[in-house]
Amino acid sequence: MHEIRFINEIFAVLKQKLTKEMASAQVIVNVRLSPFSHVTAITLEESFKELSKGESFKNVRLKVLPLEILLECKNCKRSTKISKKVFGCPFCNSADVNIQMDKEFFVESIEIAAKKKEAENGD
Repeated sequence: MHEIRFINEIFAVLKQKLTKEMASAQVIVNVRLSPFSHVTAITLEESFKELSKGESFKNVRLKVLPLEILLECKNCKRSTKISKKVFGCPFCNSADVNIQMDKEFFVESIEIAAKKKEAENGD
């Protein structure tokens, strides 16, 4: 359950950043997830929905974005950023590559939008 480690990181950021005034706001947490992670976007989102029920984050939605990673080919000396799992150079198809991966997951940003108040007359 690698998801739990990532979700606990999200909860820590939310507890630090969100105030009580923001409790009724719609919140989107943008996270980056490596294509080489053992966690998938779907399992992370599903686990977040389930575990956030026990927290005070009912208005929080998770948006999982791919994390771009630098791939360097030792054969043709070219480099490129990838956001999908690959095992060879996209230029020369060599498997002799170096993949630079500093982080597997991180919280990129938090978007907060206040709920629109309904018109008092129904218009």
